[in-house]
Amino acid sequence: MSDPAVNDLPPQQAAPAQAEDVGDVFDPAQQSLAEALKVSFGILKFAMFGLLVAYCLSGTFSVGSNEVALRLRFGDYVGAPGQRVLERGTYLAAPFPIEQVIKVDTRPTTIDLDREFWYEITGGGDSKESFRSGQARPLNPIKDGSLLTGDFNIAHARWSLTYRVTDPEDYITNVGKPLLGEEIVRCAIQQGIVQATAQLPAEDFLKGVVNRDLAIGIAQRRLDEMKTGLTIDQLNLDQVTAPMAVVKSFDDVTTAEADRSQRIVAAQQDRTRILAESAGEAAEKLVALVTEYEQAVEAGTAAEAAAAEAKIDQAFAELKVENAMVGGEAAQVINGANTYRTQVVERVKSEREMFERLLPQYQQNPRIIRSRLWEDAREQILTGDVETFYTVPGQLQLQLNRDPEIQKMKQQEQLRNLKREQKEMQRARQLQTGK
Repeated sequence: MSDPAVNDLPPQQAAPAQAEDVGDVFDPAQQSLAEALKVSFGILKFAMFGLLVAYCLSGTFSVGSNEVALRLRFGDYVGAPGQRVLERGTYLAAPFPIEQVIKVDTRPTTIDLDREFWYEITGGGDSKESFRSGQARPLNPIKDGSLLTGDFNIAHARWSLTYRVTDPEDYITNVGKPLLGEEIVRCAIQQGIVQATAQLPAEDFLKGVVNRDLAIGIAQRRLDEMKTGLTIDQLNLDQVTAPMAVVKSFDDVTTAEADRSQRIVAAQQDRTRILAESAGEAAEKLVALVTEYEQAVEAGTAAEAAAAEAKIDQAFAELKVENAMVGGEAAQVINGANTYRTQVVERVKSEREMFERLLPQYQQNPRIIRSRLWEDAREQILTGDVETFYTVPGQLQLQLNRDPEIQKMKQQEQLRNLKREQKEMQRARQLQTGK
């Protein structure tokens, strides 16, 4: 509906009036649009500022306990030489692509050399038992790995080693990738193992004797020449064997040597036991004295032999050699001999005293003394293990059997005497063996 006042105006005056009305209508809309654009631009600037801050802070990084890091700015290391390696902690770097952070794991890495110097495994024959069961075959140099020893023999071996990164800058510059570093170390240690094994005889190598320091040293020189930043810490020989065709023969020799060693140990133990039973703690020193005496006799030096014999006599008389006491059967025999000597001396003294006491009486009345002595002798004889037969006057024919109890006692006594003699002979042989 139009305004009547406007309609009444002439056409020239009506157009400006309409324009003013339209401007009044659009001013609030433009103002709202301007305010909206202003707010949007404010939000956009805030978001851009936030993105800029986030971009600047995106260079923040942390380094763990088992790693180190280096910063590169446009491809060059950041920091002075010797101060470029960043250890455990949190750091701020310029965002990518201005700066780049490269982390390196410093934990030890283990490599197994299971095939480089080992025979090719076919049909599950990865054991010495498979050789004995008929799966042994000649060496194939194309397929089988092996080592050449110093005496021109062949052996198979399995190894393992540990290495780690010790110079991160050289490692990143010249290696960069863990798989490449492992392959470089593998090739270097193979050279070291080959050269170190070539200086050992096969017998020692098959027993596990390895010059690890030499092998590691050769490999480490190669790594240092290439500036890999890698260091080999340890080399282990996990398994070693002779070639398949001869492994059984080598095992037989090893078994024989082990049996020989066991027999030697058993013999030494028996020797120690026998000597201890024979002479106690002084056994070794007595053996040394006897050996000294025998050597002097063989050399024909009478003075030295007499001196050694005097030492032996003194040791048995005192039952002591230096500070070691003579014990065992030797001490028992010596003590028994001393006791027997004392008994004999005492018995002879007693008989002498009795003779001196009876002599005057015998000179005065020989018949009485003689009769008394016969009576004493008869009493001593009849009180022992004696079979006595009494006969009446006249001619008699008797068929008698001996008392079985008395015969049994005599046989037991004979057996005891025989065992005693055998034991003394055995002890004498043991003493001679100990010499």
